[in-house]
Amino acid sequence: MKRTSDPAERVIENLEYMINLTEVPELNLEERIVEEMNKTNTVNRHRHRKSGMMKKAAAISGIAAALGLGVVGSGFVSPTMASALSQVPLIGNVFQQYGDAGLQAGVKQGLYQPVDAADSHGGITLKSTGYIYDGTRISVALQREGKTGDGLLGEILSNGDRVTGGKGVIKDIKMLVNGENYFVGRYILEEGETGDSAILNFNDSLPFGTGTSGHPGDLGRPALGESFELTLQVNMTGGDQPYVLKFPVKKNTENLVLNPQSVKSHDGFSLTLDKLELTPISTRLTMTGEGEFKSLGEEYKIPDKYLYAGKHAFGVHIFDENNNRVDDLYDNRMNIIDGKYHIDFLFTPFKEKPKSVTIKPYVQKVDRTSGKFGEKKYISELEFKVDLK
Repeated sequence: MKRTSDPAERVIENLEYMINLTEVPELNLEERIVEEMNKTNTVNRHRHRKSGMMKKAAAISGIAAALGLGVVGSGFVSPTMASALSQVPLIGNVFQQYGDAGLQAGVKQGLYQPVDAADSHGGITLKSTGYIYDGTRISVALQREGKTGDGLLGEILSNGDRVTGGKGVIKDIKMLVNGENYFVGRYILEEGETGDSAILNFNDSLPFGTGTSGHPGDLGRPALGESFELTLQVNMTGGDQPYVLKFPVKKNTENLVLNPQSVKSHDGFSLTLDKLELTPISTRLTMTGEGEFKSLGEEYKIPDKYLYAGKHAFGVHIFDENNNRVDDLYDNRMNIIDGKYHIDFLFTPFKEKPKSVTIKPYVQKVDRTSGKFGEKKYISELEFKVDLK
């Protein structure tokens, strides 16, 4: 294959080369790509002021369009092809550049799945360009089109709160799974590469507060599963109806799932390790605690004016055999259900598959006035070491 020093041309050549090596039943990708490039070249001939780089970028986008209707749409994507696709603008770009460590790893491993879901009214179009789903969490790329003068997420303050004034700013999102309301309680919106893009993150963990009086969470609901139809109903400022995005979601990862059911006890408190799941984009830990620590003082308990008052402020860190710790994803919070501690926490993935992991529970001091967390105290007697060989 002829090599060139131009980065944009190299991407095009690499894609054409990979396509020629990719076997897809009853689908002539080469013809589709040539057709798309011819269309692009025809358009560019009428725009003489465009630079060569702009033309090449448009050509790459044309290839992306052909692939979106071809290889990607049919599901026949090899790891090599997926790696090449991750270099193309608009394919996995927002996750690769602005997602967390797990999403960036997912794009590199070819886990990004493009979709074409859009809704338009009031001069604004909202679309989902793709997602990554590992059976544990789903991240959806959102893109807005139309002049509004305001960012898709509004103004984000230093404390993380959002000011949702103006026009075309996301106010809230309602999720439906297979046509049924799915109460997630908490979802995370992160800024994308421009003010018109964002990443929506959520999973099937029970919402914070589940088990308390009047809470709408469903204790018996099933996990999201291998595949489902996702509907997003997005309410935006300046509009009188939601933008509805609907598309199929399918897990495309191989996960390591362990159900040790190991139990450790100390100082009147017992902790059960229910499940540990490692995926290419996340690490998920499920544990159940029962009882109360007898020797810990009030400074480690949640103050009276807050939910779960009198319970211990519980947390967990996970390390590999080289003492590398994975980071929390989102804002992990425990639930107290029927007097038991329910821990379902999500972390970033390990960069490499560990030989073993050590799970280190801790309690935190809580300021009695502000409710802010302080010093952590590890409970070594409740640590779990899990071999992954």
